[in-house]
This record gives sequence, structure tokens and C-alpha cells, in this order.
Amino acid sequence: MKKTIPSHHNQLENSAVRLMALSVLHEKQTEIHRDDHYMFILQKKGDFVLEVDFKTIRLKGPSVCFVAPGQIHQYIDQKDNDGWFLFVEAAAVSESYREFMDMHQWFHQSVSIDESDLVFDLPVLIEKTEKDATLHHLSIERSLADAAVGIIISRISETSLSVFQHSGQKYSITRQFKKLIADHFRSTKQVQQYAKLLHITPLYLNEAVKDVTGYPASNWIQQKIVWEARRLLVYTTMDVKQIAFELGYDDPVYFSRFFKKETGITALQFRSENHDMSHHHH
Repeated sequence: MKKTIPSHHNQLENSAVRLMALSVLHEKQTEIHRDDHYMFILQKKGDFVLEVDFKTIRLKGPSVCFVAPGQIHQYIDQKDNDGWFLFVEAAAVSESYREFMDMHQWFHQSVSIDESDLVFDLPVLIEKTEKDATLHHLSIERSLADAAVGIIISRISETSLSVFQHSGQKYSITRQFKKLIADHFRSTKQVQQYAKLLHITPLYLNEAVKDVTGYPASNWIQQKIVWEARRLLVYTTMDVKQIAFELGYDDPVYFSRFFKKETGITALQFRSENHDMSHHHH
């Protein structure tokens, strides 16, 4: 039977930002869950393995990682690690930073950094601010949280954040495209169809999305479908044929081939391997 740790869900009561030492996690495996706030892992040393939206992320040595609100996650293993969890309420994060993290979900949520990186000064600053009674004001907390997030994602992006602060055409197209996927992925699965909805050519849509996110438009469509398929396999009793229809596939065999191509295993294998997750709160 899996052991669990205290839930993070109450970490941000009456606060915009909270810290928790990574050392709080001492069990090999913890309950799968999802939160309504952002979580950042600032690891100074050691190893940390977690699963986010059914994908394994391995942090080795000095690293940073983010988990967005709503992402299904579970801590798998840790070894000799030192660092912090940083929990930040979504309302404290600038829209441009939220959009950056939305753009990078699934493909690029962690990065290795130098052990002397400025990121590791952030917890010290936050802790000192918490202890200073003259600074107990939500506006200060939110400003500090937003600045911390900006510094963290500048490391994850490994580029200047200025590109994310401006509403350039490619950035705007990518943002609209991702919203369209969320709304229409069941009925609309081709890049050409999304390009038509956006009144641009498929070539330009792919170019824009790849320039902004590092991945072509087709990857984002496929990942959305696969994520939803995994979620239905784990958290519902629908059979593969029902799931195929639910996701807009008239041919369950085609859907099954697509799922295996994207994940490396069949839908039934995935359900079998993750069966115990469905009994956990998330």
C-alpha cells in the first residue's frame, strides 16, 4: 500500500506564496494529485523523480521544475536531495508568465542549472520577508511571488523573457492555437483545420508554433489527445472503444494504433500499469 504525505492543497491559505523543504518528502512514492496553484521545485542537490501528466521528469543535481494548476502529478522517488517546493497562487503570476508555462507544458518543464544560480537565493528572500512583520501585505507577497516566477522561468526558457512579454504575431497565433485545441481537439485533429480557423496557411502555423514553443503544431494536437486518453483510461471505466468515440475517432482500431505509436504501449497496457492511480484522490 502506498504511503502518502500531507496534501499541498492548503499550502496557500491566506497567502500568495509558500515554501516547503524538499526533505519533507521521505517516502518512495506518494499520492497522485492535482492542485489549483503553481508548484516549483528548486533542487540544490540530489535526485528527484516525479510524474507530471503521466510523463516522468528526472531532476539530477541543481535543477528547477514547474507544475501548473490542474496538472496530474505524483512524486516517485528522491535521493540525497536538498532544496524547496515553492507554491504560488495563480492570481499572483503575470499573464505573460502563465502563458509561457502553458506553452511549455508537457515538453519542457524542467532544466538543470548551476549550483550558484540566483534561483537559490529566492527562498532566503521569501523566508526573510515572511519573518518581517512590516512586510505582511498581500501586494508585497504577490509582487515577490511574480518576480520569483519570472526568474525561475527565465532559467527554464533559457532565453530572454522579452520575447514572452510582447504580443508578437507568432506568439499571438500560438496562444490562439492552443486555446482552439483545448476547445476543439475532439472534432479537429489536423493542422490544416486549425490553420483555416486562424485564417493562415498550415506552413505558417507550424512555423509560428515551432518558433515559440520549440515543437510543431501537430505535436500539441497529438499530446492533447494522448493526455485526455490517458486520463480517461485511468479515471474512468470506459473501454477503449468508448474512449475512441469520446475523443472523436470513428475507428477504434485507428485510435489504438495512434495511442501505441505515441506512447509505446497499448491503451490496455497503460490502464493495467496505472490501475492503482484511479483509487487515489486527485
